[in-house]
Amino acid sequence: MRLTKDNIVVRSATVEDAILLNQWWNDGRAMEHAGFPYGVGESLEETIKNIKSRKDESGQLCIIEIDGKAVGELSYRIEDNTAYPGWKICDFDYQNKGYGTKIILLLFEHLFNFVDRIVWDTMIENTRAQHVYERKIGARRVGTRENCWKDQTGKYRTAVDYEMTKEEFLVNRKKDRDFFDLLIEEEKKHFEGWDFSYLESTNRMQEFPLSWNYWH
Repeated sequence: MRLTKDNIVVRSATVEDAILLNQWWNDGRAMEHAGFPYGVGESLEETIKNIKSRKDESGQLCIIEIDGKAVGELSYRIEDNTAYPGWKICDFDYQNKGYGTKIILLLFEHLFNFVDRIVWDTMIENTRAQHVYERKIGARRVGTRENCWKDQTGKYRTAVDYEMTKEEFLVNRKKDRDFFDLLIEEEKKHFEGWDFSYLESTNRMQEFPLSWNYWH
């Protein structure tokens, strides 16, 4: 699999990526938000086996690249017309810069070619991710599972569950296109101080929805 948009590439992981993936997965700083403050403790051989086991559209393990540099990973599995993805930007220099939203939307556009529903979760402490899912992606928060598992420190963790249907995704995209068209129409009225040349030349909002901040 290979998905591209602007300077972002999401591609299937290969055995050549095993060392980097293994380093990320065993780094407690990178894995803390997933509930593994000491890393997952996986051997390199286990990582290689993991990569080799995911070779078709029913389940993929992928590398995220930005400007040609590997900065994170994502994976998903498909069961009964539902996709269960997960993602992580592991390079701290690329976190909190808006890439996460773009990567998720790129992945969802791909997955909705195969399924009608996407389901995922996050830890309740990860409030930044919850903001992205609810305000930028337009996902539904469907529930909270309190004390659903115990992490490596013996602490019980609480998960927040999210869901999005194909219909919801398409409706949100249409809202964004409508809002983009409205901005261009306003530009034609020549309001003083309004400059829409960037939006009109890049179609940025049409490609990566931002309009939920305005519509909700």
